[in-house]
Amino acid sequence: MDVKLCMIIDLEKRGNKQMFVTDQISSINENKNGFWSVRFLSSPRVFNYNQSRLLYLTHPETINLDEKGLYIKNKHIFNIAELLRFTNGHYTFYRVTYTNGYYENLDGSEVYITRTPIDKNGGSTWDYLRKLAAETGLTTEDDENILSKQYDLVDVKRDNVPLAQYLGDKTKLATYRMPKQIYYPFGCNASQKTAIETALTHQVSIIQGPPGTGKTQTILNIIANLLMNDKTVLVVSNNNSAVENVAEKLDGESLGFIVAKLGNMQNKEVFIANQANYPNMTELKIDELASAKMLAQDSLRTVSQGFDIQLRQAQLKAEYDALLKESRYNEMLETNHAEDKWLNSKSPTKLIKLLNLYQTIIGNGHKPNLWFKVKWSFLLGAKMLKFLGDKSSNVIASLESAFYFSRKQEIEHELELIASTFQNIDIKKNVKDLRSSSLLLLKDKIAKRYSTGKRKTFTLRDIKLRTEEFLKEYPVVLSTTYLAKSCISKDMVFDYVIMDEASQVDIKTGALALSCAINAVIVGDDKQLPNVINRKEALSLNAIQTTYKVDDRYNAVTHSFLQSCAEVFQDAPVTLLREHYRCHPKIIEFCNQRFYDGELITMTSDKNEDNVLQVIKTVPGNHARGHFNQREIDVISQEVLPECTNSESIGIITPYRSQAEAINQILKKDIASTVHKYQGRECDTIIMSMVDNVPTVFSDDANLLNVAISRAKTRLCIVTNGNEMPPNSNLGQLISYIQYNNFEVKASKLHSVFDLLYKQYTAEKLAYEATHLSVSKHLSENLMYNVLLKAINELGLINTGILCHYPLSRLIADWGLLNDKEKAFAESPFSHVDFLIYNSLTKQPHCAIEVDGWYFHKGNDVQQLRDALKDQILTKLGLRMLRISTTDTVNDTTIKKFISL
Repeated sequence: MDVKLCMIIDLEKRGNKQMFVTDQISSINENKNGFWSVRFLSSPRVFNYNQSRLLYLTHPETINLDEKGLYIKNKHIFNIAELLRFTNGHYTFYRVTYTNGYYENLDGSEVYITRTPIDKNGGSTWDYLRKLAAETGLTTEDDENILSKQYDLVDVKRDNVPLAQYLGDKTKLATYRMPKQIYYPFGCNASQKTAIETALTHQVSIIQGPPGTGKTQTILNIIANLLMNDKTVLVVSNNNSAVENVAEKLDGESLGFIVAKLGNMQNKEVFIANQANYPNMTELKIDELASAKMLAQDSLRTVSQGFDIQLRQAQLKAEYDALLKESRYNEMLETNHAEDKWLNSKSPTKLIKLLNLYQTIIGNGHKPNLWFKVKWSFLLGAKMLKFLGDKSSNVIASLESAFYFSRKQEIEHELELIASTFQNIDIKKNVKDLRSSSLLLLKDKIAKRYSTGKRKTFTLRDIKLRTEEFLKEYPVVLSTTYLAKSCISKDMVFDYVIMDEASQVDIKTGALALSCAINAVIVGDDKQLPNVINRKEALSLNAIQTTYKVDDRYNAVTHSFLQSCAEVFQDAPVTLLREHYRCHPKIIEFCNQRFYDGELITMTSDKNEDNVLQVIKTVPGNHARGHFNQREIDVISQEVLPECTNSESIGIITPYRSQAEAINQILKKDIASTVHKYQGRECDTIIMSMVDNVPTVFSDDANLLNVAISRAKTRLCIVTNGNEMPPNSNLGQLISYIQYNNFEVKASKLHSVFDLLYKQYTAEKLAYEATHLSVSKHLSENLMYNVLLKAINELGLINTGILCHYPLSRLIADWGLLNDKEKAFAESPFSHVDFLIYNSLTKQPHCAIEVDGWYFHKGNDVQQLRDALKDQILTKLGLRMLRISTTDTVNDTTIKKFISL
C-alpha cells in the first residue's frame, strides 16, 4: 500500500502506535458482505474485518504550513517535509514526514495546527506589549532588557494559548467536561469548590480571593486535581512568598519531590544542586484504594449538601449580631418604650406587614376601623382588638420593639435547627474525611507514577533540552511571573499556568504568563494593593498607549493584569471566594461592606470580646511633619501597646516608610512596616498609625486600607489625628463605623439609621403599593424608588441605601433644637420622610426626598403648613431635602446632582 495515498487504522488498538497497519497490508477491498477483505504482506491469506474496527482512509489533504505552526503533544515541531491529513469527518489522523526522511503516523488528538500567528492576530496590541517591555522593563548591569528577552521566547505561531484571545483572537475559550471525581486534599468550602470546578472545566478562569478566604488552599486543590490527571502546571507570582507557600504546603505532605523552584538563575542553580531522590514510595501507597475512593465520593456528597446550610448559618449569625446592635440602639431612644410584651411571640413577617398597613392608615389621617381590628385579631390574637385602639405612637413603638424580639427568636430557632442538622450529617467529620481520603488518593497516584526506576537528574542545560523528561519528573514548576517564559524549552508549554497575586502583576508581565500554558487560572483580589507605578513610568506608559491606540482594557497605568483579564476575557467565569476565616466579624465587616459590596460571609465568631475596634485620636492640630508624626508614636508607645500585652502577635502598619522606621527605632524592635510589606501577613493585633493631619489620596486609598485592616485577627486600633475627618473619606467612614459598633454617643443632631427594621418595612411598603392603586397616577413610590436606585448605581455610590417612610422622630437626636410646635409634629406617628438616603455602613443619614401629591399638597392649606414644619425641622437638623411634585417629570440629572452633593 502507498502510505502517501491511504491510511489504515485498527481501531481496537487505538491509543498505541500498533493501530497504524498501513505498511503491513498488501491489499484491501470491500467484499459483497460489506466487510474489508485484507491481505497482509506476511501471509497469502485473506482476512475479513468489520468496517467498525478497520478504518480505511484515502485522498489525504496536504497541509501547507507556511506561517502556521505544527505541534505534536504540545511541542512545536520543525523540519517538516510533508504533512498529510486523513479524515472521514469523524476520525482524523496525520502522517508527518521529516526532512531527514523519517515519517510517523499520529492520532488527530496529538496534533495541533495553528490558524493565525499571535503577532499577526494581535496586531497593534502585541506590538504595544512589546514596546511596553522594551521601554519600561528591568535591565541588567549590561543594559540588557530582561523582559524583552522574555518576549523573544514567545512562540508567536502558537495560537492555542490564552494569550491569543487576550490579544483579540475571536475564538471562544475552550470548555471541558466536569471530571468524574474532583479531589480536595487540602480541604474546601462552598465557593472554593466552585472555583476549583470552574478552573478544571474552563480554559481561562478568574478567582477573586479577598483576605482570609483561602486562595492558597484553592490553588493547592487545583494543582492536586491536575496531578491526578497527569497534567503539568506552572505556578507564578510577583510575590516570592506566595509561590514559596505553595512549595511548603506540598513539601509538608511529602510531595515536594515533584516540585521544581525555577525562575531566576540563582533559584535554578539551587534547584540543580539539590535534586532530591524519590522518597520511600511505600509510605505513600495505600492498600484499600476502592474504599478510599468510596469515602472521598460519599464525604464529598455529604459536604456539598452541608455547604448551603453552613452558609445559611453564617448569614443568620451576621444578621443576629446586627439585630442585637440595632435593638440596643432602639432601646436607647427615649421615644421608644413599649410595654406590650405579648407581641414578642408573633411572626416578625406579620408584624412588619401590620406596621406598614397601620402607618398607611394613620398617615392618611384615619384611624383603624373595626373590620381592620377584627381581621388582625384573628391573625395575631384577641388582644389585638384593644391594642389597635391605643395611642398610635404606642402602637408603632410596640410593633417595632416586638419585631426585634420576634426576629431574634426566629433566628435563634433556625440556628438551633441548623445545629441539629449538623449533628446528623457531622459536616466537620465529613470535611476531614474528604480531605484525608483525597490526600491518600493523591499520594497513591504519585507513588505509582514514580515507583519504577531510578530518579533522573538534570543539568541547567537539560531543563530546556530535555523538557519532556524534566516535566515528567517535576510536573509542578514554580517561578516569578517576570521569568516564567524562560523556565522550560520555548517550544513547549505547560497544561496549566496558575498566577497568584495577579492584582500586583502589570499587564506586560502578565501577558507573558498567558503564553506559557494551554489553560490559565488567574487568582488575585483587585481590592488589594496593585503594582506600584511611579509618575515618570506612568507618563511613559500613557505615551505608548496613545501611540499604539489600544483600548482602555490594556491601560497599563489604570489596570492591573487581574483587572485587564476580567475585562478582556468576557467568556471567562469569575468566582469570588466568599467565606472569610481570619478576622473577627466586627473587623472584616467594615471591609465587607465598604469594599466587597457585602458579598463576604464571615465564618469567625463574635464572642463579645472587649476592644475589638478602637480609635484613638490625638489632640487636634498639625502634628505631621512630612510623612512623620511623633504625636502618634507617643500615643502608640505610651497608651496603646501597654494595653496589648495579652496579644500573641502585634503589628504596626503605617502608609509611610519614614514613620515605620521611626517607630521601630523608638520601640527598639522590628514591629512596624508599610502596608505593602504587610500584604500576605496577619497578626492578632494590628495598630494603624495614619500619620497625616487629614487623609490624603495616598493614605486614604481604599486598597491600602483594605489590606491594612484585614491583617488584624482579633483587635484593630486606629491612631489618627483629632482633626475633623472628611465624612466621605475611607478613614472617616472607618471611624464612624467603629463608633457605631462601640455604641459611642456622639454630639450629633441626627440619630443613626435603623436599617435592619426599615429595610424590611420598605420592602413590605413597596410590595403593598405594587398590588394597590397609587394615590397619584403620575408618580408612584415604586417608580421613585427605582429612579433613586438607578441614580445611586449610575453614580457608583457605595454603601448607599434607601428607606421608605422613615419616621421623623427616629432621626432626631437633639430635641432641644426644636420648638414646642415642631416637637409635637415630629413626635406624631405619621410624620415621616418619604425616602431617606443613608450610609448603610455608618448608619448616618445623608439626605431626604419628599414626593408631594399636587392635589393633596398644593390645594390643602393644612398640608402645606405640615410641609413647612417638616422643612424647618430638617433644616435645623442639617439634613438636606428635595421636594418633588407628582406632576413633575422626574429628571435623572436633578436627582443625581442632589444625591451626590
